[in-house]
Amino acid sequence: MPSVNQIIKEAGVAKGTVYLYFESKEEIYLSLLSIYFIEFEENIMRLMDKATEDNFQQALIDAYIAFVKKAPKGVYLACIAPLILESNLSDEFIIRFKTGIRDLTFRILEKVASIAGETDLNELRIKFLLSYNLFLGTWQHCHPPKNVLRVLEDEGLDSILYDFEKEFSRGHRAIWKN
Repeated sequence: MPSVNQIIKEAGVAKGTVYLYFESKEEIYLSLLSIYFIEFEENIMRLMDKATEDNFQQALIDAYIAFVKKAPKGVYLACIAPLILESNLSDEFIIRFKTGIRDLTFRILEKVASIAGETDLNELRIKFLLSYNLFLGTWQHCHPPKNVLRVLEDEGLDSILYDFEKEFSRGHRAIWKN
């Protein structure tokens, strides 16, 4: 991850300007992640507009896979957010960030519920969050850092990796079964 100085240099702004808006680089990264999540939501909503009760699960899968292809850095940020980025933030920032995530999630769930004919939003919420966690875990496992991948390949250990799209799709369908 780039340092704050690298971000400032790339943005072409003064350091003081950055700290008017952000208290730390973690806030910068989570703000970027929020933008990625908005794009993810917009894509899901577009796909859901075309979905039916019979194919909405595939539309969700397609949205996750499109997220990986369009915004791999966003997926990386999502993976490190809970354990690394969120650990040293102010309560106020955490509340804003998590409120945004909750609201985004419920907008998606309301759309899915209208298509799936589901009235139990709590059940949908659990399935959606399980799918999201499966997505992150599967992606992390299948996309180790380059040096780890090199070692795995050199030592014939790459058999512990699997096809991300195939296995995420299979796991997603298992979660949403019934």
